[in-house]
Amino acid sequence: MKCPKCGNNVPDGSLFCNQCGTPLKQEINCPSCNNIIPANSVFCPMCGKMVKNDMEKAETFNDRQARLRREREAATAVQQPAAPRPVAQPLPPQPQPQPKPVEDPWQVQKATQDSPAPDSNYDNDNDNEAQDNSHFKRNVMLGVGIIVSVIILLFLLRMCNGGSDRDRPSTLANDSTSSLTINGQDPLALFNAEMGRSSFMGDGAHTACAVGFPAADGKEATVMGITFLNEPNNRSFYKIYRMTQNGNSWHLELMDTKYLNGRSLTFDNTELMAGESQVPRAVQIDGKDYLYFAYKNMPQGAHEGSTGRVSLGLFDIHSKDLTIIDYDGTIKTRDDGRQYIYGKPLQAISSNAARFLKQEAENIKVIYFPTEEEIKAEEEAREAEEEEKALNDPDNAATKWNVDNNEAITSAKSGQEVTTKTKTYDKPIFNNDDKHKSIKNSAYTVFSDTKGGVYGFNLDTRKYFVIYKPSSESTPTDIGWADSDNSILNMRTSEGRYQFDLKNNKLKAIQ
Repeated sequence: MKCPKCGNNVPDGSLFCNQCGTPLKQEINCPSCNNIIPANSVFCPMCGKMVKNDMEKAETFNDRQARLRREREAATAVQQPAAPRPVAQPLPPQPQPQPKPVEDPWQVQKATQDSPAPDSNYDNDNDNEAQDNSHFKRNVMLGVGIIVSVIILLFLLRMCNGGSDRDRPSTLANDSTSSLTINGQDPLALFNAEMGRSSFMGDGAHTACAVGFPAADGKEATVMGITFLNEPNNRSFYKIYRMTQNGNSWHLELMDTKYLNGRSLTFDNTELMAGESQVPRAVQIDGKDYLYFAYKNMPQGAHEGSTGRVSLGLFDIHSKDLTIIDYDGTIKTRDDGRQYIYGKPLQAISSNAARFLKQEAENIKVIYFPTEEEIKAEEEAREAEEEEKALNDPDNAATKWNVDNNEAITSAKSGQEVTTKTKTYDKPIFNNDDKHKSIKNSAYTVFSDTKGGVYGFNLDTRKYFVIYKPSSESTPTDIGWADSDNSILNMRTSEGRYQFDLKNNKLKAIQ
């Protein structure tokens, strides 16, 4: 049970408090119904009304301190005057003591607090309260000191790191460009510094470019950067990063990655034959902020006559949308000794972003836009090349002979002896099912087919060739030796009679 006066825990059954001596009533009379009830009752068990007992009058700590002060003041008022103290006699001179080490102010303060003042009437509770307050103040001061020290240390570390970043060698390759300063700072330097502090540089890529977007219209300052890596035996790639300013620091994030198998990438403006102010740069289209960039996207091992590519891109720095227009064309060396790409856009030009890239392509001088006459000449040359390729196929050997010897046949019909152009093949050039007749001597085997064609096979070189083919399908041609020893062949065709010298490829009409 507790003492109703001082709140001290006393043994059950005690009649007096063992701390303050207050009598402890075990039972009281209910002030409402006057029945005898336990002294610690809050409500009367007989009538149910609240009991105004002494437990409610227990002193709080502050009340007790106030009461003690009042009692001390009352005791001081009735105290007899103290007897005069004897006058102290002067002491003989003493040797001057050596100065003592400076004591810890905290220890001095603690000793002062722990030592009771002479003639003090304060009790132990006051001493404990003063000591607790002193400890609390000391702990607060220590905590503040530690926090200030940590802040100063972090600031010094930040300054040291910033200095080391500025002095760190850049991983920037030669083909790099920056644009627009951010608060007077070069965006390329900012980008390289943040990349050096991050874990993104572990892929071995080089910095291609960095472009600044100053803060405006409530948008934070932004730096867009591109890194790239050419892998001879693997996938080449480039990556697009975004840096956004947050107070005095920057937040770096990877926005997009593009892999290009078997390609070699170049962001060098010298290779692109473009001005530094033209590419890369920040542009705004339809109210949206874009990073505009361009690069050569060539097949690995590209050479004169192979197909090259220049790619132009627009990257929306907020939505991450990427628009690419590729200009593909043959790599050709012009009169100035430089290689150009005779390019045409591969993608359809349908959006404003694509139209912007098409317009900017004219400033990328490595892309050569041929004139109408050059385009027509290229198409004709390409068609001729494709036709020649088709004619060189053994299945088209007869057609090629007619194309190559059209003028010679006309001259032979007029009685002239002409030399025909003959191409040899490694495999049969006629359908064996169409064979009409065959003759043979020691050097050649000659075949005729049902469509009027005549073909030869050189037994020494094991090559096939065309001897004669009418301009259109006709009746079979009759063949026979005019001079077997000299390989002179007679032919009776639907267009007339001819004689052919197999050794010299000579053809003439006969009667």
